[in-house]
Amino acid sequence: MKIKEVIMVLNRTVILKGSDVSYWQGNIDFDKMYKAGIRFVIIRAGYGTTQDKNFVTYINAAIKAGLMVGIYWFMYAKNETAARNNAKKCIEVIAPYKAYIHCMVWADWEYDSDANAGQLSNAKRSSLVRTFLTQLQSAGYQVGIYSNQDYIRSGKFTLNLIAEFPLWFAKYASSMGKYAERGKDGHPYLWQHTSQGSGSMYGVSSIYIDLNRGYFEIKEVSISTENILDKVQTDNTVIMATDNPYLEPVRNLQYRRGYYLQYGDDVKWAQWHLWRFGLFVDKNGIPDASMIDGYWGEKSDAALKEAQRRLGLPDTGILDQRTREAFMTV
Repeated sequence: MKIKEVIMVLNRTVILKGSDVSYWQGNIDFDKMYKAGIRFVIIRAGYGTTQDKNFVTYINAAIKAGLMVGIYWFMYAKNETAARNNAKKCIEVIAPYKAYIHCMVWADWEYDSDANAGQLSNAKRSSLVRTFLTQLQSAGYQVGIYSNQDYIRSGKFTLNLIAEFPLWFAKYASSMGKYAERGKDGHPYLWQHTSQGSGSMYGVSSIYIDLNRGYFEIKEVSISTENILDKVQTDNTVIMATDNPYLEPVRNLQYRRGYYLQYGDDVKWAQWHLWRFGLFVDKNGIPDASMIDGYWGEKSDAALKEAQRRLGLPDTGILDQRTREAFMTV
């Protein structure tokens, strides 16, 4: 199997159109957003130690629409312990989507973060942001810092911090100006140039939406590795529950007709077990690993209900914690 390592790299000659969204954008039609020219979206996964209510819905729909996705986390931290807890929660929330996060994870510290933290020196504020970012790096994510012109010009963020990480620069004007050059590589990776994009034009229910320009390209590096499915597929009796190569869900999975299909590696975790149980088969009745596609649709729903019946569970069609635990015992 080929696993592709995706790297976001600065390219000043490339300008991609993007947006950033959070719960406040309400319902979002990401297909319409893509048709309007948006090619990447930075999604708020949460704030402090709280997950954004719409994160799961947003990221799955954005991926399905063909958008490249990044993450931002709005920081609330008064000390190093709190900064680490912010990072821990962020990692927990975004882990099922790690393979699809191509546009970095961004630390977002703004005026409300300062109001919550109280009196902080510039060095301490910068230290808290660095703690968050290094935790994410240790978890294997590419990271960057969101900052506006005021924080850079006034020294609220130290120059060392700004220069160390890719910069997502916020300035609502016709040009970026010199402070945009203070980030890593001397140029911002993203420029948030307006907060008043037309919501209706870009498929969001809020009146306005932030618009960004991306100065980057995506590099893919192919790494060869053994595919566990190819190894065990010919003998379905030797597969152990612990062989599952995918991330276990931290959310309930359920098919609902007329809604966006839930999507991600956590879906593949469940589908892998359905394949292992012999419920994903081809027309000849042979277990078919190609059905592990990461989309939770009608076939997954039917297979899950059958698996629940065989396990002596109510056939609710909801992959909840009780069902996941049962999967791991057989």
